[in-house]
Amino acid sequence: MTTPALPPAMVTYGWCRSSYTVVRSLAAHGVTVHVADSSRFAMTRFSRYAASFNRLPDFYTAPVAYIDALGEAMRRRGAQVLLPGFEDIELIMRHRDRLPEAVQVALPAIEDWAVAEDKLDYLARVGAAGCPVPESWTVRDDAEVEAAAAAFDYPALVKVRMGNGARGVEIVESPTALKESVRRLVKTFDLPAHRWPIIQRQLRGRKFKLDGVFCNGEPVGMAPFEILRCKGAGKFGTSTYRRSVEQPAVVEYATTALKALNWHGMFNTDWICDDAGVPHLIDINGRLSGAVAVPYEAGIDLPWLWYQVSAGLTPDTGMQAQSDVHVRWLLGDGIALVEHLLTGKFRHALGALRPVPGCRHDDFHWRDPLPLFGEAADYLYKFIASRGSVRPVTEGMVR
Repeated sequence: MTTPALPPAMVTYGWCRSSYTVVRSLAAHGVTVHVADSSRFAMTRFSRYAASFNRLPDFYTAPVAYIDALGEAMRRRGAQVLLPGFEDIELIMRHRDRLPEAVQVALPAIEDWAVAEDKLDYLARVGAAGCPVPESWTVRDDAEVEAAAAAFDYPALVKVRMGNGARGVEIVESPTALKESVRRLVKTFDLPAHRWPIIQRQLRGRKFKLDGVFCNGEPVGMAPFEILRCKGAGKFGTSTYRRSVEQPAVVEYATTALKALNWHGMFNTDWICDDAGVPHLIDINGRLSGAVAVPYEAGIDLPWLWYQVSAGLTPDTGMQAQSDVHVRWLLGDGIALVEHLLTGKFRHALGALRPVPGCRHDDFHWRDPLPLFGEAADYLYKFIASRGSVRPVTEGMVR
């Protein structure tokens, strides 16, 4: 009896290491994988596992043109399963009718996705379901900022309601710094009063992530891992070095949170423990995480589960994760090195250089070395185009 061929897939956001992990995973399962991105240097373009590369407009600046170009690329390549690698998932939800009718994609309801992506709105929904969340305050004018600054225990976090990585998030140590931070973020990103930044008590315990896949409100695969190093000092910002762990409390709370959101598809979450060791959910993203290589290398193949849910196949739910698998974002540590040197944090710069024996990588594999060079070229181009920013912000990324 012949096994039916698996439907070809299109993976977007091809410049990013998370999409690269998806390409590696699906190709290993015999799926023909096409990739798409707006950057000519997209790292997946140079992978031996990619069947084709398709150049698209930028989805932030030209959303409708992006959707139309994506639909045309899928028709041209014969791709049937769509795996959106980033926040283009919102565009796909809103403009599903502009894509080929037969496209298969795993999407939550737009209302649930919007709650998950908003750093304020998710707190009430998942908190009411029993998932611990940090204490948070909202402000809408200068008077409320003044009152919050006077009443707050420091340090604190000031964060925009929708951003990416550490963009739009600042740590403040005093009332004056808090007020300045709010004013700066409002001005920089032109935030209306109803979307001013929120203020949260900063938690300082162990930091975890949990990535996973849900199918119609039920988990089919989840994997926690601990953050050991980030691009920013003090484990702030995007993680660059992590290890797989057993963390049943995080798994339990994540299940509670995503069930409360009726989730369907891919997601990632961030957690920080309080002084008593209780993990608190500090962020939800309804998409791939940049660190999805960690569960993949540890034995939980989340991209494959995501593909199976998207294609209407029965998910392989029997995977077991191996603990203490260390995975490093190689280029991310390089970026951190530059940032620390530019800001005079020489001790942290040495930490970014420290070798990690036996470590695996998000963005480098001996059998497929070229994507790392494409990734480096892409980041260098963006660094130059942004006049030296190690965290370039595209219009529409923070809001």
